[in-house]
Amino acid sequence: MAFFLFSFLGFVWESVYFTICKHKWANRRSLPVLICMIYGCGALLAFLAYDLIESGLLQNVKWWMIFILGFIISLFLGYIASLVLEKLFKARWWDYSNVPLNINGRASVPTSVAFGVLALLLVKALIPLVDRGLSTLSEPLIDISAYILVSIVIIDTTLSISLLTDFQKYVVFIDEGFQNYVAVIVKLVYGKQDSCYYKVIQRIMVFKFPRRKNRLVKQLREKRFVELTKDYFESDVVKQMDKYIHHGTTTTLQHCENVAWISYLVNKKLKLNANEKELIGVAMLHDLFLYDWHDGEPCRKTHGFDHPEIACNNAIKHFGIPEKQQQAILSHMWPLNITKIPKSRVALIICMVDKYCALMETIRLNKRFGLRY
Repeated sequence: MAFFLFSFLGFVWESVYFTICKHKWANRRSLPVLICMIYGCGALLAFLAYDLIESGLLQNVKWWMIFILGFIISLFLGYIASLVLEKLFKARWWDYSNVPLNINGRASVPTSVAFGVLALLLVKALIPLVDRGLSTLSEPLIDISAYILVSIVIIDTTLSISLLTDFQKYVVFIDEGFQNYVAVIVKLVYGKQDSCYYKVIQRIMVFKFPRRKNRLVKQLREKRFVELTKDYFESDVVKQMDKYIHHGTTTTLQHCENVAWISYLVNKKLKLNANEKELIGVAMLHDLFLYDWHDGEPCRKTHGFDHPEIACNNAIKHFGIPEKQQQAILSHMWPLNITKIPKSRVALIICMVDKYCALMETIRLNKRFGLRY
């Protein structure tokens, strides 16, 4: 929640500042939603420093230390973010070429000094205020709000990347080439057949399948999914997950099966070509933490951060999963665990689908939106 709040405040700050400088409206958002995520990332680092100071793990921290830390992180984060965005999308979101003491126009000393002051303001004033404000909200409200916001940003990011990389044009180009190729084959076949085959050829040309065939395809997908998950449902340790409620009225095992099913369908329908066995394995084991995180124990307050590692250790212990699947389990809570970034197709699918399923289960619209439970 703090990530989204400070991302929004960053958007407001930049829009106002550049509007004043340019005397016209300046849209500074990196996505169609009203946020600048680099500010949210910086704020999370400031939150981490604040927590370490408050818990006593960092002692005798002076104001100038916070300023220097903010300065260095701003310089580093700004440069890396600019470089990554330019490499991925061939575009620059900011350019400090006209600012003194700049580094390739990606970062500059004066702007990093400003962010050092901002870091001081965050740790000393804004973060304590936000921390107190969020603590007054109920956990269900925070959970639902967080899931909704994460879902919106994931959808928005996907659409933005699609537009920035001309992905849609590329898909249309491939589709047109394929359709033309099939049309040529169909015409050749049609030229050699009697007129009694006309309806069959027309059906092939427009790719319209009867309901019976659609039912057969659905049954085959169901059968394949059951085969992939069979070994997990026969495991005693996996069965234990059915003892614990996870979201709403959905148990942890039901949630894992929901994630496995939606991931399986997404991979099939979008032709993402992720390894099905690995995908189902990660989905079924990604929440193998084997406890009730609603029991009110103090250690459960950090459940969102801790449970991927606990689940991963259990999966290694009972199933001996390889490193690639371990990484996918550890990264399924990204961006909450901001350093655990999904690095494979399987990891990215699980990360996105897990949040979708959690949202549907929390607001109890499971069956209406394709989930199994």
